[in-house]
Amino acid sequence: MSVKAKHFYRRALPDSCVDFASPEGKKMFTEALLEGNASIFFKLSSQFRTQDDPAFCGLSSLVMILNALEVDPGKVWMAPWRFYHETMLDCCVPVDNIKKVGLTLAQVSCLASCNRLSSEMHHAAETEDSITSFRRDVLRSVRGDDVVILASYNRAVLSQTGTGHFSPVAAYHAASDKVLLLDVARFKYPPHWVDLRLFHAAMCSIDRASEKSRGYLNLSLIPNTRPLLMFGLRACVTSSEPQFAVSLASWNKFLTEEPLEDESEELALACRRFSQCFTDFAISCKPSESFCPKQCSDVETCTLEAVKSITTELRATTPAKLLLSSSVAALLFAFPFDADVPVTSRASRLITLLDAERKSFSIDTLNEIDLLRQQVSTVMCTCKLPMKFD
Repeated sequence: MSVKAKHFYRRALPDSCVDFASPEGKKMFTEALLEGNASIFFKLSSQFRTQDDPAFCGLSSLVMILNALEVDPGKVWMAPWRFYHETMLDCCVPVDNIKKVGLTLAQVSCLASCNRLSSEMHHAAETEDSITSFRRDVLRSVRGDDVVILASYNRAVLSQTGTGHFSPVAAYHAASDKVLLLDVARFKYPPHWVDLRLFHAAMCSIDRASEKSRGYLNLSLIPNTRPLLMFGLRACVTSSEPQFAVSLASWNKFLTEEPLEDESEELALACRRFSQCFTDFAISCKPSESFCPKQCSDVETCTLEAVKSITTELRATTPAKLLLSSSVAALLFAFPFDADVPVTSRASRLITLLDAERKSFSIDTLNEIDLLRQQVSTVMCTCKLPMKFD
């Protein structure tokens, strides 16, 4: 006897939501438009898409936003076109891993930052101040066309099926205090209006993966910048990989120890220990070949010049000479000492030495280091030691 698998054609919206295409939904949109609270809708709706995988809500929402903000990815989607697609967003978390467990708010923020977006992350809190701040940010977004809010929330709070989800906010209706969500799970729910306070409550739920409340990102394009060109973390490094957590714990323990008196010897020792901990995780990437923030006619030449400049500047530093690896040196310069790292005399001295070397870096090199720091910070926020680690 065969058992047929359950399958569905969409879900009915609960009473807490108003279908965008319903008479009431249309009336609310008209009023929001006349109030000037739906400007961002047009850019978002022109790139509205359906997520390619059940776990791709964060990824697909970000793709929609990147294309809506007209961000050049710097690489070809399908020749000859440069355009964002979910499979291209793999700089912070492997796409195969996203298919299994989805993304946290911090991981989506990392992906946004690596792709030339300014990402302001806000974790929701059960306070009036948090609600007021969210409403203020919504109004700033919907009344313009250069800032998009991407929210992480718990569907169950809205009486929808499922739990964690991501959606961009596309409009605001003042009279009802409702926001319009362009839900990329279009096979499940249509775009809909929901009460702002209820939606904020859905953002206050705890994400078990990060053990923090959900929240939202304010996303906008950073002009005249490049995507990550050369360096990164090994693709399989994720928050669930225990070896990175072990290496991080070993490095943090080293930072708590007393430093050597001789500055040169101390730097050499720090570089050796950092290499022992992180060499296996640092990689050199294939440069992005088709983007230049200066809009040069010869993009390939401009990109190669930037790569050469970054490599030359890093190799000229003392840490690179001691480490014998530009990728490991880049990781050291990018290491986020302000993210759960003990501020000790050893750490303080190392920070001072690295800051002195960093002063000679060009804008391209600083951009590369900043993007790499975002990647490392994202992994550090969620990585956990294995149970047997002592």
